[in-house]
Parts: sequence; structure tokens; C-alpha cells
Amino acid sequence: MLTTYRQALALPGARAFSSSAFVARLPIAMIGLGIVLLISERTGSYALAGVLAATFQVGAAVGGLVTSRWMDQVGQARLLPALAGLHALGLIAFVAAVETDQPVAVQLVAVILAGLSQPAIGSMVRARWAHAATDGEHLRGAFALESIVDELIFSIGPLLTAFLAFQVGLPVPILVGAVLAVAGSLVLAAQRRTQPPASGRRRASHGGERHRSALRSPGIALMAIASLGVGGVFGSYEVSVVAFSQEAGQPGASGIILGLWAIGSMIGGIYFGARRWHVPLPRQVMLLTGLLALVLIPAPFVRTVPLLAVSTFLAGMAVAPALIAIFSLTERLVPAAQLTEGLTWTNSGLALGFSGGTAIAGIVVDALGTSWAFCLPFASAAAACITATAGQSLLSHAAAGRPQPPPAVSWVDDPVPGPGPGAILDDPPTDGTK
Repeated sequence: MLTTYRQALALPGARAFSSSAFVARLPIAMIGLGIVLLISERTGSYALAGVLAATFQVGAAVGGLVTSRWMDQVGQARLLPALAGLHALGLIAFVAAVETDQPVAVQLVAVILAGLSQPAIGSMVRARWAHAATDGEHLRGAFALESIVDELIFSIGPLLTAFLAFQVGLPVPILVGAVLAVAGSLVLAAQRRTQPPASGRRRASHGGERHRSALRSPGIALMAIASLGVGGVFGSYEVSVVAFSQEAGQPGASGIILGLWAIGSMIGGIYFGARRWHVPLPRQVMLLTGLLALVLIPAPFVRTVPLLAVSTFLAGMAVAPALIAIFSLTERLVPAAQLTEGLTWTNSGLALGFSGGTAIAGIVVDALGTSWAFCLPFASAAAACITATAGQSLLSHAAAGRPQPPPAVSWVDDPVPGPGPGAILDDPPTDGTK
């Protein structure tokens, strides 16, 4: 495994663009939690905190769909600095609006601007890996490496956010996130040799299958709905953890707990993704989302921070395997020419589910308390499992009718921790490849 990663990092320019992308991507794991901590502490309202954080996530999901297409057309070096600058200005404006007690409408406008302009760094760095890789094995190793980086980001981000918020100042994590986003983005944009060629307009000019919406591929709508449920797990669990920690008198513990969630996910992803499973992908999605629901059952009954930390770590181990299965099945369901769009539908489902879970959990915390809020992650995972179960026949038929694609280019930005697509096959290759 280490050899695979060393080979990936030996590709021309790989260490430079991967490290700068790490810096630029770290704010993804800081800003949403920073918004929740800032607003809940300033106003005492988890509902408002959840709505503002959800608005940011929705803006990021919608903006990512548009800006990623522009990036493909004009190149990263031209668009990335402007996006990063707008993103930082939006975050600074949001903090200023909160600190000067501006109306909620003003705060919403600022946070929408920040979300819409958030650079899809994960998309960009994976596109660079695909441009630099010389063969499928190098590309697979590169994507595996990026999956680990994703988990590292979501391990460090919440810890750094909690430390800065409670030891330095509540607005500080958001401002630090703005600085990191600009710094990392500028360094990444400066590396022109490793950026993919700007060829979007040429590709779009050709006729063919890519003009047909990927959503019309059998099973993709089901995957988008299932990912909506999994995204709801992440958003509702984050707000519930913050509220639980504050009620327990240990607000700084929220960063540690959410970091343990990501560490557990990383361990589960490394174990699951490193092995070849012969269970069909549709059944994997059904079983793993069901497992995710099961491991979330204890959360509403936990009464102490240490027990919540242990429960969260164990539950996190089921997160990455569920994501691997969902993204891998999405790869199987869409034609190769529409892979980016197909993954975007799934990833957008995760992002929208995350935002909805954040908003609803805030309302439930204010109205009913954290125990009831912790029921939401279980319900979201169960909904994803029910969707996959109900669609087994359709998903199995659609997956069986399409050959397993080679390691795919994931141009979509991950809103939550988890390995990227292409980490697992549900049956061994038949063409002699590994």
C-alpha cells in the first residue's frame, strides 16, 4: 500500500499541488462548524445556527456545480484566485454582520456569497491527479491518497475550529478559514504545469451521449435520494454533538468528538477499501447504510461526553464504507462520458442532505433537546437504507448491464469525510487487470 502512495507522490508536481490543495481544502472542515459555534454562542439559538450553516452548504453545493464547469472551460489558474477572493470576502462580511448585530437577512446574504464562491478544491486536485497519472494503477493510488487526505482534513478541522473558537475567539475559525482558502488557492493556481488543459468548450461542442442528462440513467435518481439520507446523517450529527457538548459544560469537546468521527471513518475506509468484496454493489449500499443506521442507535441514550466520544468513534467506522459503496455504484450506473455529472448528482445529494440535517437538527435541539436531535442521524441513515432496499431490483438490473469502468476522475468536492470513488470493485476483473 505504501508503495502505491509513493508512486503517486512521485508523479511530476504531485507533492506540490497535493500539499497546497490540503491547505486550501482545510477550511471545508472548519467553516460549517465555525458558523454553528459562533451563532449558537452569540444568540443561544441552534435553529438559527443550523439555518445559517445549512445556507452556506446549499450555496457551496449549487456554486460548485457551476464553477466546476467554468473551471473546466477556462482553466484553474484563471478562475481559482477570483473565487477564493470572493469566498474570503463573503466570510469576512458574514463575521462582520454577526459581530455588529446586523439583521439575519444581511447575515444570510453574506453567507450565501461565501458558499456560492467556495472553490471546489477537491474537484480540482483530483482533476490534476488524473492529468498527471500515467496509468490506471497510478490514478487509483492517487485517489486512495486523496481519500486519506480527506479524512485527515476532517480530523484536524474540527479540533482546530474548537480550539480557536474557545481559546482565541468565536469568529476566529471562520477568519482563519478565509486566510487558508486564499493562501492555498493562490499557491495551487500558480502551479500551471500540472493543471488540466482548458478543454470544456471543445468537449461540449461535440454531439453524443454527454448531452443527455445523467439523471436519466437507471438508478441515478435512487442514488441521489440515498445520498440525501446519508448527508442528513452528517449535518444532524454535527449540530447535535455541538449542542450536547455545550449542555454538558464542555463546548470545546465538540471538536474532539467530531475529529474522532472522522478518524473512525478513516480507519473503516482504509480497511474496507483495501479489500475486494464479492457482494454486488447494490446490496453493499443496502447493507452498509443499514449498518450505519444501526451504529447510530446508541447516540440518543448517551448521557456523558466520554461515552459520546466512544460511540461517535465506533459509528464513524461505518461512514466511509457506506460512501465507498454509494460512489462506486454511481460509477457503475452511468456511461463513462457522463461520469462527472453522475457523481455530481450523488455528491449534491450529500451536500443538500447535510444542509437539511443541519437546519432540522437545530430546530429539534431548541424545541425538544439533544436526545431527540440524535434520533435524526439514525432516521436519515434508515431512510437511505430503505431507498436502497426498495430499489434493489432496479439497481441490480442497471448495474449488471454496464461493465465496471476504470478508475474514475472524481471532479466533485466531498462535503463530508470519506474515500473517493473507485476504491472498490464488487467482483474481480476479467481482463487481466488488477
